[in-house]
Amino acid sequence: MSPIALRIFNFPPLFTHVDIGTVLLVITRDMMDPPAARERAPLSNVCNNVSVHSQQPPPPVADCLQMNSALRKAETSLCDDKFFLYHIKPDKMSENDPFTRISDEMLLHIFKWLPKKTLLRCAEVCRRFNRVSKDDALWVRIDLSGRTLRCDSLVTILNHRLNIVRMAQTEILCPTQTPVFPFGKAKLQYLDLSMCTIDKGVLRALLQSCYALRKLSLENIPLDDAICMEIAKNQHMESLNLTMCTGLSAEGLSAIAAYLTQLQNFNVAWTSISSEAILRLVTLISPTLMRINLAGCRNTLIDESLATLVRRCPNLVELDVSDCAQLTSKAIDYLCKLPKLEYLSLSRCYNINTTSYLNLVHLESLLFLDIFGLMSDATLVAVQNALGSIGINKFYHSSIARPTIGSRRTSIWGLRTRE
Repeated sequence: MSPIALRIFNFPPLFTHVDIGTVLLVITRDMMDPPAARERAPLSNVCNNVSVHSQQPPPPVADCLQMNSALRKAETSLCDDKFFLYHIKPDKMSENDPFTRISDEMLLHIFKWLPKKTLLRCAEVCRRFNRVSKDDALWVRIDLSGRTLRCDSLVTILNHRLNIVRMAQTEILCPTQTPVFPFGKAKLQYLDLSMCTIDKGVLRALLQSCYALRKLSLENIPLDDAICMEIAKNQHMESLNLTMCTGLSAEGLSAIAAYLTQLQNFNVAWTSISSEAILRLVTLISPTLMRINLAGCRNTLIDESLATLVRRCPNLVELDVSDCAQLTSKAIDYLCKLPKLEYLSLSRCYNINTTSYLNLVHLESLLFLDIFGLMSDATLVAVQNALGSIGINKFYHSSIARPTIGSRRTSIWGLRTRE
């Protein structure tokens, strides 16, 4: 008989040495006969006057039941043994785990040497690793330049409360709905999004969570007035790079100039801003400004606007007005009123007379002068001799407010972005 059949008839698996036929006969008789017939002798025996004592005794039902009870106890004992045999014992690996012998501070010091990708994998090992891997000391800086990120990944990164983030030339995939960044948690101070592919709504939501930015670069990114208003909320901003940005209006530029009272470095080169925007900028810009790049304002920057800027910001150290074709020789007279000016770029300002540059010899603080595309080599030599120690045409590109200079790609504004 199979084990399944034995289970149906409530017999233990070890009940195999008993005569199976006898067992089935007893069970069948007990099930088929009525209760009254089980206590008396068969009717045929009475009719034939046969003695009851001479008939064959019935099968040993009581013995079978007694044996079944005994086997039940044996089975229970055997099952208990099997239970303890296959029971999973308490895990003793924690006693031999070497990481339990070191403190969280030591584990934190070990995690500091791991790349960010490896650190994220360690966070999935156990709860303790996950807790230690989220310490703010491990998430100070990160370099994600040249990568492709989802918006939810960007939200996760900002949840770690980073301080320095470089995402130059990074592509941020446009989400189906506007992401929710950790408002009030982000403590970003240095953010480089130069030439980043990002949706305006995502950029606006990102800047809404950043209220402590000190240096920001949005080079070659489309903007609007709402984004400019979010930029203006960072009242401790020191450097702002908006080179080649589109969508800058007079209202947006006015908000930036009026609210960023601690701005020192500002770059709006080649942004195609209007004459009204230029006028509002030079009128409202903070007097603390030390470096400004207005290159590319071909038809919008005029002598009167430059004179207003000189009066508003007398402490200018670097000034780039290259390719401002409307400037004339009067601009040289205004620039000579800047006592701290060290760098000046007037490249391709064709309406300035060549002899007017000789007046810059009275500007004692001037160290470098860029005048590319204006003079022949012989004329440059004559101007160089007249200006004395002033270096002429030493820099091809301006570095005002730019996060990276030259071939250095592992730091922004002099701060390293990699561990």
